Amino acid sequence: MKLEIDLILTVFRIGLLLFFFNGFSQHNSLIKYYDGDLKLTEKQVDSLVTLILKESDSEYLRALAHYQRGVLQGKKGEDIEEFGSYALALELLKKTDTTDNYLLSAIWRNQGVILHNYKLYKEAVSLYKKALEPSYEFSLVRGISTEFNLGYSLIYYDPKKALSLFMELKDKAKDDINRQARILNQIGLFYKRTEQYDVAIATYTSGLELGVSGRIKANLLQNISDAFYHKQDYSNHEQYLLQVLEVPKGNRFVALMDLGECYILQGRDEEALDVLLRAEGMYNDQSLNPQNIKVFKWLRMVSDNPMKYADRQVEELTRYIERADKLKDMMKTLAMKNVLVAAETEQQSKKQISYFRISAILSSAAAVAIFLVWRIRLIQLRKSLSKRIVKLLEGRNE
Repeated sequence: MKLEIDLILTVFRIGLLLFFFNGFSQHNSLIKYYDGDLKLTEKQVDSLVTLILKESDSEYLRALAHYQRGVLQGKKGEDIEEFGSYALALELLKKTDTTDNYLLSAIWRNQGVILHNYKLYKEAVSLYKKALEPSYEFSLVRGISTEFNLGYSLIYYDPKKALSLFMELKDKAKDDINRQARILNQIGLFYKRTEQYDVAIATYTSGLELGVSGRIKANLLQNISDAFYHKQDYSNHEQYLLQVLEVPKGNRFVALMDLGECYILQGRDEEALDVLLRAEGMYNDQSLNPQNIKVFKWLRMVSDNPMKYADRQVEELTRYIERADKLKDMMKTLAMKNVLVAAETEQQSKKQISYFRISAILSSAAAVAIFLVWRIRLIQLRKSLSKRIVKLLEGRNE
């Protein structure tokens, strides 16, 4: 009898050990990856996340898995789905006794980035501020990074506060050349937004003089070119865009798209078509936003098949609006469940979303109008080959 009891207890102990070992082996990898102590491929992380969401009863681990899934979705350009994954993570964290301030702040920061990209600057600012509350533990790098995002949204929402914040950040990051350059870049954006283009150019140039390279250098050059564009100095606009294309890790798509517009403004349509076709080949790897969709607007003006690009412009704008509506509906649901944390009242949020929707509808209507005008013009051209109509069409395209 004693032997049987000992055997049962031994089996029970082994079972417990196996249970905890399996749980540890399945889930510890995700925690170590989250802590930065383990290198995994995106495929491995995705498999681990799927496993935890399927098998784990731990609300904290499931929250962490939803967060990591959101990160992976963001890398694929699935920003609305990413926003929803962070919301699920936040909802689970509220049900657990586990306190992970770093994870909470990361969720709010990343949600803020998405809201900013859909021009919901007020809501983005509120989430960044939540992420920066003193009760949350930050490394200096993480804190400055979130403050940087806060300032970026403030440029569009409250420019004076943005300038003040970036001046403070400049002092905090005085020993980090790359961060100094990034902050000078944002200060330059403030001056550009307030139409102080010469001051903006001088500020961007100060960033370049720090000797930075890669993406930061490319951003500074891109913004200098943009300031010259607003000054209608297309020669300098072009020269700085050409410099962007020489920098490794620069945003070649934006540089080529802007260069195409620059050539159009100078009447150099053949050169414009060449660089715009190169940009078109990179379009599918870019984020979905009205600025990037402009590549089809410029192609419509210089291509032999304007209807093709008019159709594509409308298609992409429609897709953007549909995703914006999906985000709006998601925010409404999350607000009702008290999962979306924002400082604004419900009325203010509705007003902001309404304003965004009106802007989006107007953008779509403009695109549709462009498409219809082109279709009418081309139908007329097919019906009549008279030189008068051809001349009129070419005149309107200039």
